[in-house]
Amino acid sequence: MSGALGSLRIVDVSGTVATGYCAKLFADYGAEVINLESDGGFPTRSLPPFLPEAQFPEASALHAYLSTNKYSVRAGTLSREECARLLDEADLVLDDGTSTLPVADCRKVRCSISWYGLTGPYAGYAGTDAQCYALNGMLRLIGRIEGPPIMPTGYQAQFVGGITAYIASLGLLLAGELGNRHGPVHLDTSIFESTMCFTDVGAITAHNTGLQASRMGVNRLPPTYPMGVFPCRDGWIGLSVLTPKQWHAFCALLDMNDFAAVPLFQSAIARNEAADVLEPIFSEKLLDLSAEELFYRGQAAGIPLARVPTMEELFGVDQYIERRAFTEATIGDRALTVPSVPFRLFATPPSFGGPVAALGAHDAEYAG
Repeated sequence: MSGALGSLRIVDVSGTVATGYCAKLFADYGAEVINLESDGGFPTRSLPPFLPEAQFPEASALHAYLSTNKYSVRAGTLSREECARLLDEADLVLDDGTSTLPVADCRKVRCSISWYGLTGPYAGYAGTDAQCYALNGMLRLIGRIEGPPIMPTGYQAQFVGGITAYIASLGLLLAGELGNRHGPVHLDTSIFESTMCFTDVGAITAHNTGLQASRMGVNRLPPTYPMGVFPCRDGWIGLSVLTPKQWHAFCALLDMNDFAAVPLFQSAIARNEAADVLEPIFSEKLLDLSAEELFYRGQAAGIPLARVPTMEELFGVDQYIERRAFTEATIGDRALTVPSVPFRLFATPPSFGGPVAALGAHDAEYAG
């Protein structure tokens, strides 16, 4: 046993981005996580981005990120009894609701993470991250007023579904240790419902009032203004100026004191309505300062600013280095820089990086 969750055994039978990320968070804190894969391997093994010039079959950088310190066992190498016993003895079984393995026989906690849940009007529908963004109303307000909305890329919706399932599953596992959970539990997690956090109360407000917000343009995200990512002299800065105190400090930072006390501008909503007046002024002043200078001066003044590094700058940001925001996953003799676990315990710290198992690397260890 090592790590905060070292007493737990987790079995992932589906290998989606969502189940993989949920299981990764357990593995980062010491749980024994087994990828029970088909002969062809988990779906994540074939998802981009891929490592360049890879000389081995496990070329997916995404799979590597999700799979450090996990065990890989091909279900086909186990007998029916061995497979059933592995699932029966697991503390948590993760699936996407479509597995043909006997996951329903799990005696402790089973968590199914699917696009729209196992019940309800969308149950069984094929899904994508983009669908979730569209259905939760997120896309409606992102982008220029004219033309289509800006579509986020990547797998963020599935990551959010994975961490939502992790929180709920961990709660059920702790309940079992405390004697507050009796009998098997089946947890149903919808990726789509998990992504409702992106729009907070927006969907509820629209449902209750019938009002629909209109797209106001890039960096126009009411009720906060200024809010968004703006260019500086040598990079980009993220702004979030909401309260009157923050507005006064922001004006002092950019030598805009004439605007600080204007009664109209004490409200973020009113500032947003006057964005065509304010934005050209502060945008020009931002170009006189470096992103790093703005970040530290804004931090000292109590303004919530964030330096937004380019991809070339990402691994050299001082706070990322200090916080060990990135670590290495090793695939054979190759090392890949990946994000570290997003939250930290200090008495029982997480692992940082680790090896990525080849398909079936632990068949013999679990057979019999």
